[in-house]
Amino acid sequence: MQARTRLTSADSSLQYARAHAAAIVEQPVDTLSPLLTAQRDSLSTAVNDLDALLARVETAPVTASYRALAESPRLAQNPRAKLLLDSLGEIERDRESYGSAGGADPVYLALTSRSTEIGREIQSLAQSRRDTLRDQVARLTAAVPQHTVAVAPTVDTASWIAERDSARSLQSQAMTALADARAKAHEYDVKAAQATEEAKFDTPTVALLAAALVFGVVAGFGVAFGGELREPRISDEHELERVTGARVLATVRPRAPSPDRQRRATDREAPPYFDPGADGYQLAYLHVARAGASRIMLTIVSDNPALAAVVATNVAAIAADEARTTVLVDTISSSAPVAASLRIRAEPGIVDVLAQHVDWAGATTQSLVGRDRIIDVVPSGVSNASNPAEVTELFREEAPRLLRHYDAIVIVSSVAQAAAGLPGALPIADTILCAQIGRTPFAQVQAALEGIRQAGGNPLGVVLWDAPAPALPSSDRIAHAARPLQTAEMRAMTTAR
Repeated sequence: MQARTRLTSADSSLQYARAHAAAIVEQPVDTLSPLLTAQRDSLSTAVNDLDALLARVETAPVTASYRALAESPRLAQNPRAKLLLDSLGEIERDRESYGSAGGADPVYLALTSRSTEIGREIQSLAQSRRDTLRDQVARLTAAVPQHTVAVAPTVDTASWIAERDSARSLQSQAMTALADARAKAHEYDVKAAQATEEAKFDTPTVALLAAALVFGVVAGFGVAFGGELREPRISDEHELERVTGARVLATVRPRAPSPDRQRRATDREAPPYFDPGADGYQLAYLHVARAGASRIMLTIVSDNPALAAVVATNVAAIAADEARTTVLVDTISSSAPVAASLRIRAEPGIVDVLAQHVDWAGATTQSLVGRDRIIDVVPSGVSNASNPAEVTELFREEAPRLLRHYDAIVIVSSVAQAAAGLPGALPIADTILCAQIGRTPFAQVQAALEGIRQAGGNPLGVVLWDAPAPALPSSDRIAHAARPLQTAEMRAMTTAR
């Protein structure tokens, strides 16, 4: 755009000069008076000075050339030239401050561009002033009758021709660069389109799957690592004891199935998580059944209801195997984990006792544990709106009667229910907290133990579960199960009792 404007200006000046030269086809004989001759010579000198300065600007378009042109006697009195000269000085000072810092600073480049624009404006003013002076010289010469002789025009248009040729050269270079840039952009667009088409059809499925797998592994590791940093979780027994100060009573780990367990129908029909002979359950029971303890009342608490129900079921089975009359009570009515663990009906239960639909005897059922042992089970019932305070008050009233009828009472409770005061409402406030290695945070264990202590409970320690979390069926699935919930052998033993 700048080269095109420059070319237009040069063509206009050249056409004007040629038209002026065509109008003066006869060279007058110099018959002017000395005063007019001196005035003409002065004007001619000014024109020549401006031509020289303009030629210098054309040859070396730098700030010094533009400054010399603006400070020339013929432009020094021009208000516009003074204003442009002051602006040029301010920009030059700013450029010097930026130039001292080094580097291609964007502000420095912008100041350089602005300095060039101001110089071009000064050059335009000088050209206009030069043309005006030339007109004055021409009018002064034509003002007096002269003897003329026909001569060829001698108007000097070399500078305008040079200006035009220079502008044409710059415009040609700019158009060539623009054409090259457009060709390269078109070539790039073609290659990008080809690459897009190839990516759509030529990418192997295996490569995509491998990339997705790697990305998923990296993202999963990042998420897991970030979660562990924000909320550390239990890794082993020693770390839990060191961090929380709580005692680890036992660690339940999966063990290989015993071949003897598949010989009898009673063992084959037992729940999958029923294994009272495991070392973890035995150690937990030994910590509860201390020497000389004639009665056992134990509350098993966990934030995972299925985990608490499985541990409580196996501990109750061990107590029954030691000839203790045992009852297992479930207070978690939102998921009925004890009914799901033993594959029995979830209703009626504690919820129905609280609603006074049935009494304790009506809510109590029996479940076979082992080959010849039966325990009483009080399910939770099914409800999502149980009141912890009502459950606590119910056990406060019924605990003495339960102790008269049973040697071992095992209660399954949530952390919220235990913190509401359930263990403290019982005559024996022993409590075991269940946690899962790799899943349960240390902070959650500490908060649960502190809540139990503040509610009057006696936390004996923690039982760790070092296996995948138990997957128990829902209460609805148990209600519609195909196999009978009580075998013929179990009904016979219940009747005999």
